[in-house]
Amino acid sequence: MTSLRIHRHDIQFVPDSSRVLIRPFVPLDARRTVNILTRAFSLNEEETEQELAKVMSEFGGRHTDIERLLLSHFRKVQRHLPTSRSLSVTRQLFIGSLFIGEYALESAALFNPSIVAHPDQSGLADGSLRVVISLRATGEGHISSIEFRSGVIDGAAGIAIDPVSRYVTAPELVPNPTYDKTSFTFKLMEMGFENPCMEAIMNTLGPTFTLAELDRGVKSLRRTSQIVSRDEQRTVECVR
Repeated sequence: MTSLRIHRHDIQFVPDSSRVLIRPFVPLDARRTVNILTRAFSLNEEETEQELAKVMSEFGGRHTDIERLLLSHFRKVQRHLPTSRSLSVTRQLFIGSLFIGEYALESAALFNPSIVAHPDQSGLADGSLRVVISLRATGEGHISSIEFRSGVIDGAAGIAIDPVSRYVTAPELVPNPTYDKTSFTFKLMEMGFENPCMEAIMNTLGPTFTLAELDRGVKSLRRTSQIVSRDEQRTVECVR
């Protein structure tokens, strides 16, 4: 048996409660949302500017492009506003600030690292490898997120991790992503779902397909076939 020499490095990934993410904080009860908006409209434009300045002073240093974030959260509640009402950008930003909350996504724990080769290997010395590391972050309320770091392993097995930004940026979700059928099928086979149910779904799809097309394929199979066994139900769930 070949022996394996292990050298422990002094690199540590530790929680940091100062890195925070802006999340929506919109009441489930529409009446509460309307009440908040009513109180916001009780301020005149000058008072709104003053309150917005306080928000920017307190939160601006912890987030990049905070105005874009506030406007995106304003749009989440915009349907509760009178459609004919024209609002200044200042008031839109202030309203957006009323429906956000900061979340320290790695305040409790940062663990479960996984590592793969980085797609960009340019500009490295011979024998070095740039890597991407994924980590599970756990914050308040034990909500888990995935984070990423990058670094370089040199030819002598030394590891250097790139500095972490003080800002946390959430991904922009693609509502209808496109998938490659070959890699998608291989992944399902790797997960143990190589069966007639999986093949029936994949046969409805082209070489590339969107999430909407996948949903139509699943719905078509449900209409034309009796999905009764637990294995079939589990296959459909995992394909989706």
